[in-house]
Amino acid sequence: MDTIKNYLETLFIEFPKTQEVQRAKEELLAIMEDHYWSLREEGKSEHEAIGAVISEFGSVDELKDTLQFSTDEESEVELDQDPISQEEMLEFMAKRKRSSSGLSLGIAFCILSVATILGADIVGYASSLGLAAFFVCVATGVGLIIYNAMQMSSEGKPLNDRFVPKAVQQLAKTERNAYQKSFQFSLVLGIASCVLSLVPVVLFSGFYIYGMGVPLMFVFIAAGVFLIVYGSVYYSSHNKFIDNRYFVLDDDKLGPNARKERYGEAAPIGIILEKVYWPVVVCTYFIWSFLSGSWAFSWIIFVIAGVVHEALISIFRKA
Repeated sequence: MDTIKNYLETLFIEFPKTQEVQRAKEELLAIMEDHYWSLREEGKSEHEAIGAVISEFGSVDELKDTLQFSTDEESEVELDQDPISQEEMLEFMAKRKRSSSGLSLGIAFCILSVATILGADIVGYASSLGLAAFFVCVATGVGLIIYNAMQMSSEGKPLNDRFVPKAVQQLAKTERNAYQKSFQFSLVLGIASCVLSLVPVVLFSGFYIYGMGVPLMFVFIAAGVFLIVYGSVYYSSHNKFIDNRYFVLDDDKLGPNARKERYGEAAPIGIILEKVYWPVVVCTYFIWSFLSGSWAFSWIIFVIAGVVHEALISIFRKA
């Protein structure tokens, strides 16, 4: 029976989540279950009965005609809400690829800065030279992080809170699947590089310049972090077009359409959760800490607040 239910969910995946659609899905499930049990009573095996039920209900197009409804509602939403085009999605992903690499490179430079100052001291260069290299790497890294973080914020603003059509969702899934192997490779290689960062320390421990193992360790870590961050950020960016019907640039700052889609009639409560909840938590933390002087464990309020926040989100989120 689970096979029939899963098949039905697949059939209805492209339909809007309305009461009419939900009612039609429940009616169709009842019909399919009745037909399944009648076939079992005729002596059919479980697999034969399931196969007969599934084959009898045809494609999604036939299902639309049978139940006399279509996805016109979605088409109207697309027209009214200035839907995102496939070209805009591809342009966003191309920009996100550049900003992801720049952000990852900035983080790598910050890690490499430690290697430069340690390496310069070990090989006998003047400490001022190592310090200069350290500040150059830090300045470069911080500059890259700030610039690319601002780029990542601005490149999604033209798309924010706009409708994501099915065609764009499918294209995003195709692009994500095409990048899947590259993402797995960068993730595995990045983790391996971080794990193997201890190898130079062990290898150089038996030599005169044993201290060089530590700078090389940071080089390995920088390379690993670069691969992990770049692959993860670029891969997860596809989900912005897949997980929601409206593009969400920042989950903490939902647009009107995305908020209504996520919370439904409870959208006003969603606004309170977004704008009021965490400032109240922070104020409570400081008031409690100053009055009781329990700074050592008052931070636990953030852990509790995080759990409560997720619970509230799940309660008021639109089903």
